[in-house]
Amino acid sequence: MCSSDLDHAVARGSWFYLRSMPLIYFPYFYKSLKKEPRKSGFLIPNMGRSSRRGYVLGAGYYWAINRSYDLTYRGRYFTSAGLAHHVDFRGDPNEKTNFDVLIDGLRDRRKSDQYASGIILKSNAKTDLGKGWLARGELSYISSLAFRQQFTESFTEAISSQTNSVGFVTKHWSDYGINFVAQRNVNFQSTAPHDNISIRKLPEAQFVQC
Repeated sequence: MCSSDLDHAVARGSWFYLRSMPLIYFPYFYKSLKKEPRKSGFLIPNMGRSSRRGYVLGAGYYWAINRSYDLTYRGRYFTSAGLAHHVDFRGDPNEKTNFDVLIDGLRDRRKSDQYASGIILKSNAKTDLGKGWLARGELSYISSLAFRQQFTESFTEAISSQTNSVGFVTKHWSDYGINFVAQRNVNFQSTAPHDNISIRKLPEAQFVQC
């Protein structure tokens, strides 16, 4: 049975189908019809099978903290590997500033050198400092290359052995610009723990002519 209002629709005792095959049953399902809905609630569960991690059952929750911040959490339980976590925290503190932080982590319970527990962290942020000054930053961190290769669903990330992080403050006027930059690049030599080369660029000032 379905019912609707001006801003939402509700389904009771409903099955969700893929073509003609029933996938999952919901005794109660709420769907916002607003153009830009922001409402806390549970996400649709997912099930499947991974050749590397076994059968998987996932669920999640979206938290609309307030008008400026929200957080999404997804948990996936793999029968072979354990529980994986995904957190996405976003914010727009004001009209000039925004950020996004993503964290993926898994404590692999398999006792083998070919498997690894770990964390992947990605973040980006920017803010307008006023009077033409702009600050931006990007952070990329992985605890080990072995974990990235096992955890990522992207072929490009799986074969990439580098992480690049940078932060800078910049201002441009007329044909000139000035930058204050700090950077860190990590190049993983192998999947062995701590086998990497880290190159750090201390904060430096750059004056450029466009």
